[in-house]
Amino acid sequence: MKYLLEKYSGHLSNPGKPTPLQAGGPHSSVQEQVYEKIRDAILSGILEPGQRLLQDELAAELAVDRAPVREALLRLEAENIVDFHPYKGFTVAFFTLDDLKEIYFLRGLLEGTASRLAAKNLTDEDLDQLQNLCGRMEKCLDDDDLSEMPRLNTSFHEIIYSSAKSPRLSKMIARLWNGFLKSSIGFLTLRAPVMVQEHKSIYEALRKRDPDEAEARVRSHLESALNDLEEYWSHRLIVSEEK
Repeated sequence: MKYLLEKYSGHLSNPGKPTPLQAGGPHSSVQEQVYEKIRDAILSGILEPGQRLLQDELAAELAVDRAPVREALLRLEAENIVDFHPYKGFTVAFFTLDDLKEIYFLRGLLEGTASRLAAKNLTDEDLDQLQNLCGRMEKCLDDDDLSEMPRLNTSFHEIIYSSAKSPRLSKMIARLWNGFLKSSIGFLTLRAPVMVQEHKSIYEALRKRDPDEAEARVRSHLESALNDLEEYWSHRLIVSEEK
């Protein structure tokens, strides 16, 4: 679960063209690394909506054969990140506010359920780790240094969702985390104080081992994030009818 969520950068873009793979990558096969490189280039805005994805060019940039590139594009098509056109090939999908709303609606259902399950399963050590992470996030705010915030956010949620003891649920959550464009550091800066307080409220509900409150706090956290993201993306995305 941790590795799955580490693929997501917490609404923080990381510009840069796809680069050749490193032999013997720490976590994944060549095929998996190709998928991650192309997906991250799309979600960070390097590969723009509507842009053609030429398999030979991507293979050359990544220094791999054509086969893992095609497999990655087919996988991304299944995740609605890439479109396929019979006479044009693969292109980067257009993202809309409706896509964002759907993803956060589903996240609310799944992450709320995971938090409900975790409330009864978290160990005292897990809860201490969550408390520590909340403290470290507050320190990021106090130090005016948010560089560690995405990683701390990932760790916080990973502990909770792993404790749900439902691998399929965890995989579905991770897929949704990786399903939308990443926002800028400016968005993170504006939202960080609210996010820290919301994480503290989630931790407090879990510390009380109250499944109803834990689920409600997580859903509220996601609704709050969606409201802010809608405002952020409202002038950056096309509406559904223009797709």
